[in-house]
Amino acid sequence: MRIDSVTFFTSGLVGIRDNQSAMARLNEQIATGQNFLAPKDDPLATQKVLDLGNRLAARTQYAANQTKADLALEYESTVLNEVESALNKARALLVGTSPAFDAQARDAHAQQLRGVFEHLLSLANTQDPSGNYIFAGDKTTTQPFANAGGGDGGNPPAGVVTGYVGSASTREVEVDTGRRLQVSDNLDTVYRAGDGAGVDLLQTLDEAIVRLPLSNPPGAIPDQATLDGYIQTLDDAINALAGIQYRIAGAQTELADLTATTNSLMTLESNALGDLQQLDQAAAIMRLKTRQTSLEAAERAYAMTSSLSLFSYLG
Repeated sequence: MRIDSVTFFTSGLVGIRDNQSAMARLNEQIATGQNFLAPKDDPLATQKVLDLGNRLAARTQYAANQTKADLALEYESTVLNEVESALNKARALLVGTSPAFDAQARDAHAQQLRGVFEHLLSLANTQDPSGNYIFAGDKTTTQPFANAGGGDGGNPPAGVVTGYVGSASTREVEVDTGRRLQVSDNLDTVYRAGDGAGVDLLQTLDEAIVRLPLSNPPGAIPDQATLDGYIQTLDDAINALAGIQYRIAGAQTELADLTATTNSLMTLESNALGDLQQLDQAAAIMRLKTRQTSLEAAERAYAMTSSLSLFSYLG
């Protein structure tokens, strides 16, 4: 088959242009470090990049939520450890108290018990660094407990009750797809410990604080049975607190495992995304050199053939 001059020159120009276009694209890829520059370059890879990007974005948000949940649980756990310490201190004070003590000794115990009472009330109304009450359920701007204490100024208190005005609900954080983790508790079960009859911990301590120093009226000084009742209320509160602490420990373990899994998956997906997006610089440079060689050869061939003319052979 005979190839005319126009076809030959045209095909030569097309080859030169294709090589120049490919080199320009390779130069841009090398400059940006990207494997493909536009979705049309590789539609399948583009879709994979979008899918991985969306998954990484969602997982990044879950990782942030996991961190938030961990901080909330750790903060609550620290406060509850203080509550446990205060309850045990109150219990020790009451166990170490006897109706036979003189007024001065009973007053000393009452003063120490007052300090524990105030500490327990303060802990129940703990606010996190953002100013939210951590034991108020979802009413985080409402102080959950209130009790001025002190009885009526010298006589046994008449119905001083700690009012819980927080929410019975608890707060949760979404830590994974369709997976929520409880990150708060209310202390109603602890501060209103007992057999379900609404025995009020702070009311009990308040009563003890008022009655211990009294020498009259008759019967004001708590007998041993009354002291044992106070101690039982503290035991009930300590047991209720242990249940909450156990729940938090379980949640922290669950969260630690989930965080490790999330981080591992994020690493794998990030690496996969990088493999799709990032250019193999060494391979790209080799391709560029090959294209450069091919272009130079095409240009030389075109120049040589374009200089040929029938008149060169005449004369």
